[in-house]
Amino acid sequence: CYGTSSCGSGQTIAIVDAYDDPNIESDLATFSAQYGLPSCTTTNGCFTKATPQGLPKANTNWALEESLDVEWAHAMTPGAKIILVETQDSFLSSLLSAVDYAARQPNVHQVSMSWVTSEFSGESSYDYHFNVAGVSFIASSGDSGAGVSFPAASSYVVSVGGTTLNVQTSGKVLSETAWSGGGGGVSSYESRPSYQTGFNSNSGRGVPDVSYVADPNTGVSIYDSYGYGGWSQAGGTSVGAPQWAAIIAIVNSGGGQLSSASFGTNTAFYNAATGPAYSANYRDITSGSNGNCGTICNAGPNYDFVTGVGSPLTNNLIPYLQPPAPDFTITVNPSSLTINSGSSGSSTITVTSVNGFSGTISLASSPSSSSTLSSSAVNVPAGGKGSVMLTVTPAGSTTYTITGTAGSISHSVNVAVTVITVPSAPQNLVATVGNTQVALTWNTPSSNGGATITGYNVYRGTASNGEGPTPIATVTGTSYTNTGVTNGQTYYYKVTAINSIGESLPSNEASATPQLPALSVSVTTDSQVYSKGSTATITVTVTSSTPVSGAAVTLKVAPPNGNTSQSTGTTNSNGQITFSYHIVKSGTYTISATATKSGYISGSGSTTFSKT
Repeated sequence: CYGTSSCGSGQTIAIVDAYDDPNIESDLATFSAQYGLPSCTTTNGCFTKATPQGLPKANTNWALEESLDVEWAHAMTPGAKIILVETQDSFLSSLLSAVDYAARQPNVHQVSMSWVTSEFSGESSYDYHFNVAGVSFIASSGDSGAGVSFPAASSYVVSVGGTTLNVQTSGKVLSETAWSGGGGGVSSYESRPSYQTGFNSNSGRGVPDVSYVADPNTGVSIYDSYGYGGWSQAGGTSVGAPQWAAIIAIVNSGGGQLSSASFGTNTAFYNAATGPAYSANYRDITSGSNGNCGTICNAGPNYDFVTGVGSPLTNNLIPYLQPPAPDFTITVNPSSLTINSGSSGSSTITVTSVNGFSGTISLASSPSSSSTLSSSAVNVPAGGKGSVMLTVTPAGSTTYTITGTAGSISHSVNVAVTVITVPSAPQNLVATVGNTQVALTWNTPSSNGGATITGYNVYRGTASNGEGPTPIATVTGTSYTNTGVTNGQTYYYKVTAINSIGESLPSNEASATPQLPALSVSVTTDSQVYSKGSTATITVTVTSSTPVSGAAVTLKVAPPNGNTSQSTGTTNSNGQITFSYHIVKSGTYTISATATKSGYISGSGSTTFSKT
């Protein structure tokens, strides 16, 4: 919520200061109006000024302190309530009595203390004031440089040191160093608490724990009309105490339970400075000093006695300290369905609580026209789960989205549904004629319908589109030879594909007319031109895609201006027969050959040669 008007909602910050500021509520109103903050008044219940010791005298110095504390607590957490507890005087006993009062007030979980007193023997016996369940106590470390003060020295208190912060007008940080006035060091009377193990090697409590801008030269704007005439710029570690109280309030408003009891708040802050989380949660202040006392007075890498573990990087630190937000997950089993066309399928939708979520989750499925949920809502207890049944009856393959919504939380899950249909039609059916047979080939369908194709039905007819309802064959491959058909009859064919759902639409139609194979005859001579008295060698070759043996060949030679001669013979295994012819006359000779064989259509061929 950081940076919004609801920051700190549900929390109350108590601020303990001495004496009275008679103008504090009106000054807060002026400050809020200037920076666009929500109104915080006694009337609307946001602001309360408590005087449990009686109305104190007014004091200009403390009035300035109260303006700083109240205004910046409100600036950081405009959604939180503020109780300003004023004491009769600035004695420690009065202030601690006010601390006790503040911690007892309803819904107070943060108490800010922007005041110090010197350490003293026996101060640890006062620590019980800050060991209160459900309440965090935050104190400034002091503005006089090196040295430890109380109550910042108490191990139950979050002590806040100071820095010098230089930023651009855009808010970008240019540098942050230790402020020379910030208090810090090793306590003379408080033992090192357990949360400082690994951070502080001394036997005494290290101060501060954390830091915040404090240098008056880089301080914050406040409005105080009682003694200081209105607007001014303030600094000191008093800036940090109420703002760290506000940070704690934001954490708690988001479900955190920070409490100084048993060192809880400081333990959380130091844990956030451990390992890789450190650089994300804090700006480690590594330069600057608050005195001339050697190492203890110098800022350095990691924890130091001037700035503690560093300044907060609130965008990371706040969510780090908050428990994970309550949430839920939504899952589906099975996440994919395969169903037959016209059938339905179902999956179980399970909603599971995460991080303590409890409540009612509304459920919706899309597309809703072909899906139903057994219930439109499911109640989920903290740490538990609930389930509903999704039933789908899709017309085709699709993906269903089931969305669960609870307030601002929404999650979705998908169910992929594959609907098995009949295949698409086989493609590119081709018929090739043969002797009393037709050879068919085709291509597989473009879609198998979601299931393996188990076979193909072949249909035949003797008229176009007259294929009968009963297939003549069922095959598993993409070819079929229809044998035993009648030569000279035209046949028409279509093919369908089959899967587990059924039969596809038919392929394109192909037709063929089977017939006897034809003989092909070629006639060749050993020369094209002969001389007188030569003998021509004539070769006749008979084929029908392959050589045909046993074919009866009749050869005729027609000489120029003469009688035609005729010879006969039978082809050998190579489909050939050779004739010899004695050449007498000059001129062109024509040779023709005819071949016949049972089971074939006869064929013929011819050629010519000449005599010079």
